[in-house]
Formats: sequence, C-alpha cells, structure tokens
Amino acid sequence: MDERTAKAVVRCLEIDVDFYRELAVFLMKKQARILADDLDWLTDSLSEEQAFVMKSRSLEEKRLALFKGLAIEDKKLSELAEDAPEEYRPKIRLLSEQLSETVGKITELNKETAEVVKRKLDNQKEFVTRAGILEKPETYDKNASKVAGGQSAAQTFKHI
Repeated sequence: MDERTAKAVVRCLEIDVDFYRELAVFLMKKQARILADDLDWLTDSLSEEQAFVMKSRSLEEKRLALFKGLAIEDKKLSELAEDAPEEYRPKIRLLSEQLSETVGKITELNKETAEVVKRKLDNQKEFVTRAGILEKPETYDKNASKVAGGQSAAQTFKHI
C-alpha cells in the first residue's frame, strides 16, 4: 500500500467512524424512548432512521468502490494497517479499532432494543388476552338476529 492509498483509507475510515458514532447515539436515544413508551418521538424519528439506513448503504457502496479502485477490496479491516506505510499504521489501527467497537456497540444496542420491544409486545399480548379484548362480542342486526362473521343468522340459514 502506498501513501496515497493509505491517506484514502484513513479518510474513509474517519468518515465511517463519525457516521457510526452518530448512528449509535441515535440508537441509544431510540432505546431510551422505547423504554419510556414515547410513541410520538418514535413515529417522528422514522424519517431520521430511514436517512441513517440510506446513508449507511451509500457509505458502504462508496467504500467498496474506493477499495476496489485502490485494489485493496480483498483486505480485511485488520489487515489494512499491516500493509500501510509505517507512519500511517497507528492511525489506521486506531480507526479500525474505533470502527469495530462502534459497530459492536450498534449490534448490541439493536439486540437489546429488539429484546425490549419483544418483552413489551409480549406484555401487551398478555394484557389483551387477560382483558378479553380480542374476543368478539355478540352483535345483532336491525332485526335482532345475531351477527356472526358479518352476516345475520337468518342470512346464514338462507345459504344452507
């Protein structure tokens, strides 16, 4: 790896680290809002979350194109520092570690958040079941005939 390639790798890693740190902060906020049952914030944040997803895809596409253009597309993140000029190795190692740690934090946040949401949904399901909310009440049409599945009993008998 020459100096020009090392500079490009450093810049790419800096951009990725900054982005994924922003994403981690957003996901921490999201998790806190889920715990607080702040549905308004969660609804309002959907476009922001979608923007993070789109930017993540864009950054990955750009990184892949850059690494392919630099002929380092087959290199693992951990291998980049080894192949860099001596003066770039510490910076690339540091950025690689920061990126790995941040992505690990994001993975953990997503796992924890999914568990919290699952617990909350299970609790709501249990509440609804115990309250009998999903049981269909008996209803009647204007002729005082029981309605089952949207048809009166008289209509059901006519079909038989």
